Amino acid sequence: MIAVETRRLVEEAIAESGYVRNASAASLRTGRSRIIGVSFHNIAHQFFAEMLIAIEETLGSAGIAIFLNNHGEQADSFTRFVRSLAAHGAEGLLVSPPPGAEVGLLAPLKRQGVPIIYVSRRIEEDDAADWVVNADHTAMVRATRRLIELGHRRLALLGGQDGTTVARDRLDGFRLALSDAGIPIEPLPWFPCRPRLMEGARQARAALAQEPAPTAFVCFNDLVAFGAMNAIRALGKEPGRDVAVVGVGGTDEAAAYHPALTTVLDNPAKIGHLAAKTLLERLETPDGPPRRIMLDPRLMVRESCGGPRDP
Repeated sequence: MIAVETRRLVEEAIAESGYVRNASAASLRTGRSRIIGVSFHNIAHQFFAEMLIAIEETLGSAGIAIFLNNHGEQADSFTRFVRSLAAHGAEGLLVSPPPGAEVGLLAPLKRQGVPIIYVSRRIEEDDAADWVVNADHTAMVRATRRLIELGHRRLALLGGQDGTTVARDRLDGFRLALSDAGIPIEPLPWFPCRPRLMEGARQARAALAQEPAPTAFVCFNDLVAFGAMNAIRALGKEPGRDVAVVGVGGTDEAAAYHPALTTVLDNPAKIGHLAAKTLLERLETPDGPPRRIMLDPRLMVRESCGGPRDP
């Protein structure tokens, strides 16, 4: 046991000398790189920024460095990143995979026994992996039912793309809520696009050009909802009064936007913390059944959908 005063003196001497631990040399001794890969499709989106902050705080306190990849929905970018992680001896990967990603893309890491933790999205065929996700089907059911309860019958879903578990689950939730309310689902009023503000605006204009036009939008995420609200205003209408809007994500901007956006809280910081914690646990105990965490989303009602709001 080192005395407290002795430890303090040693730490002061280390700080004054400018000594920095050589992680590469340490990895040769221990066989551990202390490197974790994190791969998302849009780190500029506040949802993933909040998630990344929580991941960095959790892993950083454990002395782990992060290698970051913004794959932008491109499988090639993600594939290059996986190979780079394998070359650097990374110890784990936290990933929201690109659309259509297959388990084979992860082969360079899986051959080395590197644990994979899926966040937000997942590759369903990867039965052995852990994941931390939201209940996306439930989130979309709650968002859609809120608009139906307010009397809307002409609803449209804006955003999402084929090829991801998130898009599939949210699309199924939208379809179920319409069907339960006796609203026709063929042809399905879905306007797919990448989850970005500009594309949300473009698809909102396309939807509102139809006859009859929808009276309410359920949006794949908050960015799409913000784009839709801008498009509604550009057409001389007012979100919440003329066209109701609900998003998914629960970003800080949702409360600050005008009118404030009704949204389903998507728990980004909680997902990031739990995903990082799950990875640390997996590193300590590699064996055992897959860890599966699904968070229950909460609907936050504000002005953008019309009707009374939550206190």
